[in-house]
Amino acid sequence: MATLAGPPAQPAAATPSSSSSSSSSSSSASANPKFAHPPVSILPSRFARIYALAHPALLLSLVAYRFSSVTNDPVAELLGDIPFLVGLQVVFVMGCLPPAGGERDSNSAITETTPRKPTGPKRRGHGHSAKVPSWSTGLASLAWKLTPALLSLTLTTLLATPILSFLLVLFGAPVTTHHALTFLCAAHMALLSCFPLIYVHGVDGNVWREIWGAARPTDAVWGGALGTCFGAWFGAVPIPLDWDRPWQAYPITILTGAYIGYAFGMWLGRVKGVFGKRINFAPGPEQVRDLKVE
Repeated sequence: MATLAGPPAQPAAATPSSSSSSSSSSSSASANPKFAHPPVSILPSRFARIYALAHPALLLSLVAYRFSSVTNDPVAELLGDIPFLVGLQVVFVMGCLPPAGGERDSNSAITETTPRKPTGPKRRGHGHSAKVPSWSTGLASLAWKLTPALLSLTLTTLLATPILSFLLVLFGAPVTTHHALTFLCAAHMALLSCFPLIYVHGVDGNVWREIWGAARPTDAVWGGALGTCFGAWFGAVPIPLDWDRPWQAYPITILTGAYIGYAFGMWLGRVKGVFGKRINFAPGPEQVRDLKVE
């Protein structure tokens, strides 16, 4: 049985009779985060908060606008939609998410770019310290975020897309035909799910073990990735039905479900009661009873 579990309980505080070393260790333990790898929060800027809500709606609008064209010529339209998807995803990750190691790098960048205050006595006429131009700070911030975005996009193309293509074949995609459609479907799903994950987590093995084990705390990025997978899974249901509709052709419903699941997962991952929760695969009461009997 899968349930949502909160953060692990904190250890008990030390008694007043403990030594100074134990009190310092307990204070440092209380300062530790609740998770070894905490959930990813949307950046606090106004643009990030607004665009994080508008981004799923823009993606769904793109799907609705191009749906008839994809039905008529899926290969050409799915290939032509990739630049639009890449652009929207790059704006989302660079404008709304912190890059991998961003907290450490941002602190060091602020320390390096912030001018030091003079320690000596102020002289008349030189009381105002020189300020870094805003345009140079903006360019530095853009370059600092653009590099991990390009690296993440490269890993998504070279690694995530072939893996998802193989997984699609394992889950029933045609083996001897529709190769271009399978690859394009995997490319769209990789840009939706893997690109933001690589951007915020990099290649940290511990985090990716949590991802493969579905043990990540819920946030907008992880919720979008899970929503993409479950949406594609449910999107495959109409394909074998005998309705004789043109939109039932592979992989139109799979990708439509992936986009809808991504949007729903992103919105759900930011809900106050869901954010930071883990999926706890704990055995149900009947399973526990069976284990005790055995």
